[in-house]
Formats: sequence, C-alpha cells, structure tokens
Amino acid sequence: MNSEKFSVRNKLIMGILIIIPILIILMIIFGRQMIAPTNEQIIDQIRNIKCYSSQVEYTFKNPKSQFNEKTTQYYDADKGSRIEFEDGYERVKVYKGGEIKLEGSQDDEYTIDKDIDVIYPLAFIENILSNPIIGDVEEVKADWGEGEYLKINIQYNSKNQHLNKAEFYIDKQNKVPVLLKILDNKDKERVIVTYKEFKREKSLADSLF
Repeated sequence: MNSEKFSVRNKLIMGILIIIPILIILMIIFGRQMIAPTNEQIIDQIRNIKCYSSQVEYTFKNPKSQFNEKTTQYYDADKGSRIEFEDGYERVKVYKGGEIKLEGSQDDEYTIDKDIDVIYPLAFIENILSNPIIGDVEEVKADWGEGEYLKINIQYNSKNQHLNKAEFYIDKQNKVPVLLKILDNKDKERVIVTYKEFKREKSLADSLF
C-alpha cells in the first residue's frame, strides 16, 4: 500500500516538474509578444498615429547637384497638415481638404489646389503607408544610423517617372519613422526625407491649421 502511495506521489512530482518548465516557457513567449510587438504591429502603430509633430529635412537630388530644405511638420488626422519652412522667409503650407493655404513673411496668404504640390506632402505618414507595400518587411542595419530598422518597400501609383517607389525606414526599438527614400524608375534616389525629434502628440492647436 505504501509503495503504491509512493509511486503515485512520485508520478505527481514528476508531472509537476514537467509542467512547470512548460508553463515558464509559455509565459516567456506570451510575455515577449506583449512587450515586443511584431513588425506588422509596429507598422500598424505608425499607420494609426492620429497626431504628431517632427523635424523633417528634405534632400532633393538630380544628376548634377542636390539641395536641402529643413522644415517642422505637424499632422492631425481631423484638422489637417502643416509644414513650416526654415528658410528665413517664414513660409508655411497648410494642407486641409482639397486645398493648400500658403503663408509668407509679407503677411500674404492665398490658397491653391492640393494637386499642384505633390512633393512635400509625400513625407506625411498617411501619404506613405496608404500606398501598396511591395514584398516582405525587412529588418536591416544601416550605415546612416545605429540600431535596427524596419525597411518597407512602397510602390507609388504615379505617372511621374521620378516618383516611382520608395523605401521607408522605421526605428524598430523606438517605433518612429526615421527615413524615406524616394526612387525614380531607374532606382536612383531623387528625394531623401529625414525625420528627427518625432513626437506623438495628444493634440495640436487649432491655430496651426
């Protein structure tokens, strides 16, 4: 009788010793999934940002030269988008609905159709991730930055041969955009967009839009 009890107790102990490591492994797996989102979840988080601000620098390239433009950008899904140019002329572009409101240092203000300006708005996240994604998302390291990045290949539906496709890079750890490379139909870089001090905002002032 005692031997039977001893046998049952041993089986229970063995069962517990087997189950405990399995439970620990499962907890680690589920914990990692909760703490470290998948690449697709990170992209969805970026795509679903409703309000943000960022320093954004454009580098325009052609076969003979290149030039840079520094801007501060604001985006609110409900209010619109704003680009402030750091060129000494206090130029501002506000994108709202189907129009662009332009402001300058001479207190002049006028409105144009949004289709006239197709380059600068390409930097806004909604205008990047609303396009088709080509292939799989890649995890890469780059010589222009530290850490690990998600590389997303974007296909533009454009008749402009200089705006054929793009490479969009997201900082995997900080979950913020860092770089957009716009390529022509010969895979040459035409526009480089660099994001710095990207901030998710709770709200932005109505006066910006």
